[in-house]
Amino acid sequence: MNRLRLKRGVSAQLMAAVLASLLAAAAAFFAVYFAGNVLLEKTVYGKSFISSMSDKQFAQLEDYVLEEKVTPDYLRPLDIWCSRGDRVYLSIYIGDAIIYESQLTSKIRPQVSAYHPELEDPEQEYELTLSDGTQTRTFLYYYAGDAYYYWVIAAASLTAFVVFSLLFIALVHRKLRYIKLMKAELDILAGGDLSYEVTIKGVDELSELARGIDEMRRSILEHQRAEDEMRQANSALVTAMSHDLRTPLTSLLAYLELMERGKYEDEAQLRHFIERSLEKTLRIKDMADKLFEYFLVYSSEWERPMTEQLDAQSLVEQCWGEYAFALESHGFKVSHELEPLSAKLRADPALLRRAFDNLCSNLLKYADPAEEIRLGCRREGDGLLLTVENRISPNRDKRESTNIGLNTCARIIRYHGGEFEADERDGEFRISIHLPLEELEEV
Repeated sequence: MNRLRLKRGVSAQLMAAVLASLLAAAAAFFAVYFAGNVLLEKTVYGKSFISSMSDKQFAQLEDYVLEEKVTPDYLRPLDIWCSRGDRVYLSIYIGDAIIYESQLTSKIRPQVSAYHPELEDPEQEYELTLSDGTQTRTFLYYYAGDAYYYWVIAAASLTAFVVFSLLFIALVHRKLRYIKLMKAELDILAGGDLSYEVTIKGVDELSELARGIDEMRRSILEHQRAEDEMRQANSALVTAMSHDLRTPLTSLLAYLELMERGKYEDEAQLRHFIERSLEKTLRIKDMADKLFEYFLVYSSEWERPMTEQLDAQSLVEQCWGEYAFALESHGFKVSHELEPLSAKLRADPALLRRAFDNLCSNLLKYADPAEEIRLGCRREGDGLLLTVENRISPNRDKRESTNIGLNTCARIIRYHGGEFEADERDGEFRISIHLPLEELEEV
């Protein structure tokens, strides 16, 4: 069921984290922004706050008018007072006629006409006595300005940034923790503890990487296990060979000592000693051949063969002819299909003959003597194709087989740049050998 889950890449997860953080930051920005505006409306932009500030400013204005001797004909000091930095709007009436209006009208009270004092806010109306005793109707408005509004925007922006940063770091930290965990586990593997399993979490590139590392760990363990088994097999082989060789060698030495000292009764006993010695020698040779074949198949350090250019026609006719004769001498029926070849074959003759020897030995052991063995040779493209086809003996299963002979053949052929194929089907056994040919040089 895990395979049916939607696979999300690391880049997609990071993009989702960014979008989620941006949405949270936007929500935090507007929340602080609206809350700040509500707070400003109840405080610095509220009517009570503005009224108290207006009263304070008017008290200062009364003192200023007396100090500067402001009269209806001398109103210039009012411009200086209005430009001090405190944001106020001031309009002065004598009766219904306006005699003074400050410069901030358009920003603070754009809809009020200077010639309609009835439109002024009565709550902001004051009675101002000029220095000459003239009574005026004065309207004073305190304007808090945009500074507090900008502070609200700054606070909302800072809050959005903090929310974005904290949320994004929290979302990304999960992946960073997983990466740190993978690094720690890789350090464990690098230290040699390959039994430690790598943690696989999620369905993204990081989990695929962890899965690949764990599969590599399992592969190395399997390879080490195979090497240990091979090492044990080699040790067992050496032990077994040492034991098996000791017995015929001991007998061979005994027969040779008896013959060398002349301790035999007659020629018949001497011939018996010679036959037994030859039998032990052949047994030792067979064991040595098996040991070589085993080394050839399983050794990873084998020198490249010393090849030479041979006449393909002569080599095939000689080898195939010898092995056909050997098979026929053991009661097998052999048919030949040898096409003429006009090419050279680069090979190590000794190794190639060993491969053919193994094939012949394999036929003697496992082929059905009642059926015909078919040997084929023909040119196929730029190569030589050798085929061996036979019926498998019904007693084959009673014989012990390690397939070392066929494996030896396959390795020798591959070291010559060729291909070796063995196929068993419906009681029929077929071997195909492909070897590269070189054209004859024209004289």
